[in-house]
Amino acid sequence: MSSKDTWKLQKDDSPIDEFTDIRRKVGNQVIRAYLLDTVVDRGSIDRVPGRLRGPKNEFKDFAKFLILQLSVDGSSVRFLAESGVYENLRIVAVDSNDFAERDSEDLIRIFTDALDKPEQYNTKLVLSDDSKVR
Repeated sequence: MSSKDTWKLQKDDSPIDEFTDIRRKVGNQVIRAYLLDTVVDRGSIDRVPGRLRGPKNEFKDFAKFLILQLSVDGSSVRFLAESGVYENLRIVAVDSNDFAERDSEDLIRIFTDALDKPEQYNTKLVLSDDSKVR
């Protein structure tokens, strides 16, 4: 992955997590934030301190983003999504090169299905310590 198309999350002393930017692929497709309710109600949330850098190496407020961690076909994958976009979510990146190669409809379907059926996908939210997502 090249640094120009990669988001980087630094969590304290752990290695840097990299996410491949897929904004051009999925476009400005927004997902309704109320879909988070099922995952939140299950209590499947981890809070972590961290610093986020965008694809141009600019600092981003991690509190305005979330990571949706899920399992698909036996593989673990994490989506990085921007929250608070007019009460919606916007997918910005994914941590798997294999998933980054999938078509946009497939990515959006997997993301929304994981929110809608969290038990089936073993869905977990990863939020910053000071996340604005409630």
